[in-house]
Amino acid sequence: MSEALKAKLAELERRFVEQAGEHRQAIAGAVATGNRQDLAERAHKLAGIAGMFGQPEIGAAALALEEVADSGSDPQPAAARLIDLLGAL
Repeated sequence: MSEALKAKLAELERRFVEQAGEHRQAIAGAVATGNRQDLAERAHKLAGIAGMFGQPEIGAAALALEEVADSGSDPQPAAARLIDLLGAL
């Protein structure tokens, strides 16, 4: 892997970590307002990118939240788990 690519990936990972607070707030807001579509879309996005940055646990929690949001079940426990993991970054 070239140094330029390594630097770009490191920059993307840094931004992922920096945006964790925004993701946490958005997820909490979607749960509070009952916006399942927004919740599922945000969780789907996080599930897709978390693994790229060495965060498989966040990816799995996001996937679980997406599934819950799509199923109509109570998203609070899955959302709380994802919010906690994002807070630990």
